[in-house]
Amino acid sequence: MATFSKASFNAASYAAFRPTYPPRLLKVVLNYHFNQAGATGGKDKVVDIGCGTGQVTQTLPQYFDRVVGADPSEGMIETAKKKHASAEKLEFVVASGEEVDQHVEEGSVDLVTAGQAAHWFDYQRLWPSLARMLKPGGTVAMWGYSEFRIANHPELAPLITQYSLGQDSLGPYWEPGRKILDNHYRDVPFPTSSEWDLDSARRVYFSGDLAPELKDVPVYYPLPAEAGAQTLPDAPEIRTDAIMGKTLPWDGVQSWLRTWSSLHTYQQRHPEDKERTGKGKEGDIADRFVEVLKDRLGTETLDIQWPVSLIMIKKKAVF
Repeated sequence: MATFSKASFNAASYAAFRPTYPPRLLKVVLNYHFNQAGATGGKDKVVDIGCGTGQVTQTLPQYFDRVVGADPSEGMIETAKKKHASAEKLEFVVASGEEVDQHVEEGSVDLVTAGQAAHWFDYQRLWPSLARMLKPGGTVAMWGYSEFRIANHPELAPLITQYSLGQDSLGPYWEPGRKILDNHYRDVPFPTSSEWDLDSARRVYFSGDLAPELKDVPVYYPLPAEAGAQTLPDAPEIRTDAIMGKTLPWDGVQSWLRTWSSLHTYQQRHPEDKERTGKGKEGDIADRFVEVLKDRLGTETLDIQWPVSLIMIKKKAVF
């Protein structure tokens, strides 16, 4: 997460152009929190770690009495405070996920969330920190979206992967956590200490057919937890339909691509590339990628889809 913490990273652009999460995702999280594993979660306090500019944080006050967003980047938190200055029940602190327990009372938190941040954490430090601040029966829910796909054009997946992960492209400029994200958080370890209800652990993949590597995971259409007080199936891994997508004009695609931390790092190390920004087929690495997509598709807009991975676990109600 070091790139996002740099003063040179544009937190305002990040806030403006990052994709938002579909309501269905939060509905599954809340149903799990309030209904799963026989441990009804409370609604007093939620802490959103790795909150960035508050994209997830801002959706939570309608369900909880107090909402705290935490991020190690001063720039992100400054932008979040400005963006949500008039919001009630909402506060932001500069703190890493591993240290946010120093900002809340022990055993006072009902739910911990993390959107697009779980691949940055040190889990040997994180799980003990979360255990300290969660109430008995409290929930941890962390989710993220991985490499994008273009709707109805699976043949373009290798082109996207080459741009994102190619050794002669942006691949070497991601921080190590990117591999965890692109493996759909399957490498994120659940805690094993006695405070946690290991039977409550779930991994849910909202991927449909976007991620062939998940084809052997049991499929549920629709996902029961999206309806009323229904709970998730009793299976450690679950796959359901893809739920996250957005149609963008090409200038919107450009703006989104420029929020990538890997591009920021690439252009710091290759300033000559950044100098060509905005010159189309003769432009920088992002310009050239967009021009290739335009030529392949011949459209005015781009229909983007993302596989989303969600991991959840509860602290024991009694231990």
